[in-house]
Amino acid sequence: MAVVTLSISEFLGMFPHLQTAYNDGKIDNAIIQENFDTVAEWLGNDDNSLFPYNPPKILTRKRLLYFATCHLLTLFLNPAGRQGRLASASQGSVSTSFDLIRANSVTAQWWLQTPCGSSFWVMSQAYRKGGRVYAHKHFHPYG
Repeated sequence: MAVVTLSISEFLGMFPHLQTAYNDGKIDNAIIQENFDTVAEWLGNDDNSLFPYNPPKILTRKRLLYFATCHLLTLFLNPAGRQGRLASASQGSVSTSFDLIRANSVTAQWWLQTPCGSSFWVMSQAYRKGGRVYAHKHFHPYG
């Protein structure tokens, strides 16, 4: 059974902003591991998972788990009220505003708050598509 094991050094190497937070003491190994375990519960981390993992050739599940973990940690590090992308900033009397990237669903908007989440959302797109099931032998579009 192929299970993704978190390598904190590899993970931090992929995401420089988290490496900086790690060096500054804002996050530690336990926080990273806890977020990884949470994401693994959401997405699955065994052969029954929807996402393939067969190292060294197929690393889809590992990448998705790492991007989703990065997303959670980035949200954790953002101060309250500063979710999303920077929309405007000014210098005199210092003000900023943040805006979410618009999407067609609440789920997509949640993932699109961070660059890591956006990468996850795009990479997992092929696994979110559903098929159509018609209960009749001949389908007619008007019923």
